[in-house]
Amino acid sequence: MKTIKAIAFGVAILLIAGCATTFKPWKLSDVQEGMERELVVKVLGNPDFTVDKDGAEYLYYTYQEEMTPVSDVTLDTQEGIERRVEEFDRTLKDYKYEVMIVDGKVVNYKEIQD
Repeated sequence: MKTIKAIAFGVAILLIAGCATTFKPWKLSDVQEGMERELVVKVLGNPDFTVDKDGAEYLYYTYQEEMTPVSDVTLDTQEGIERRVEEFDRTLKDYKYEVMIVDGKVVNYKEIQD
């Protein structure tokens, strides 16, 4: 029984660690058109990735919601552990953002809708 709890604890730690991000979407309100790229990175942090296309550079950021509490499920059984992990996965949502840079300055920024 202790093994199951240890495995569940390990899985939970890995999932939480994978959610770590320095990007905070509410900081987008500090970004303005005409702002230099360096200042954008100072405000938002390093982007997850960048793409150069048609003379513009696109900075992409991802924010994943923090874990919300899930129902009270016992971890005493394998079924309980699997159910807890499934509920945990469903509570998280990714938000994606794009900042368009032309000639070193912000031209546009937006949330990307799936």
